[in-house]
Amino acid sequence: MLCTGPTRRQHRGAGGSGGTPPMKTILVTGGSGVLGRALTPALEGRADVRVLSRHADPQPTFRQGDLQTGAGLAEALRGVDTVIHAASQPSRPQADLEMTGVLLAAAREAGVRHVVYVSIVGCDRVRAFPYYRAKTQAEALVAAGGVPFTVVRAAQFHEFVAFVLSRLTRAPLLPLPGLPLQPVDVHAAAAQIAQVALGDPQGRAPDLVGPQVIALPELARSWADATGARTRVLPVPAARRFTPLTRPDLSGVGRTWAQWLVQEAARPNPYAG
Repeated sequence: MLCTGPTRRQHRGAGGSGGTPPMKTILVTGGSGVLGRALTPALEGRADVRVLSRHADPQPTFRQGDLQTGAGLAEALRGVDTVIHAASQPSRPQADLEMTGVLLAAAREAGVRHVVYVSIVGCDRVRAFPYYRAKTQAEALVAAGGVPFTVVRAAQFHEFVAFVLSRLTRAPLLPLPGLPLQPVDVHAAAAQIAQVALGDPQGRAPDLVGPQVIALPELARSWADATGARTRVLPVPAARRFTPLTRPDLSGVGRTWAQWLVQEAARPNPYAG
């Protein structure tokens, strides 16, 4: 469903008949995060990219603005066509939700024509975790925010799965539920999200998942083998609350988990700070 909200600004003129459309100006929130750092190169040369930062930064692409208070957002959104909202605070779900509301209000006032909200595959089916509930609530905020929008749900990134496993595999014995995951290459996901941002609002875009569905114990074993962790993985039955966060009906994009392990497992993990 295409949701169209009011805008206060007319479309900036394209070239003459048959001419090349003007380059969009896209503001990325969460630009210093794992996804944000992949989005910037995916958009380079295809859009005028700006990165929202709470702190002053001398880089010409950065714009200072605070999603918590709204300070600086009006200036950061000046002339912006599209916002990719990739900023997130998993440890503070309510703050995450509030920041989305602040951004939507500023985007509506600035006449932004497209908000792309990055969410999580299956978030509406996992009620046990506050962060997933907040993501579902934020999707509803975006849909009712008065700005044309697209929601893109992505599966867990390889880097995030590796970060969690790096902590878990410190134990000599690791019991894990047989929870299926379908982790995705963040660079492939960023390329797809960039394509969505360059297009028209579509309400809900196809979910982004990796090429394989893999149970958590198998992910842990392969991680331990790749990194030399001396952990014995013990599969246990999955609790009812662990609804599979997969889309096996989709072909998936990017590198497989095994390919990512070969190329990236020995490198510093961005989630580790």
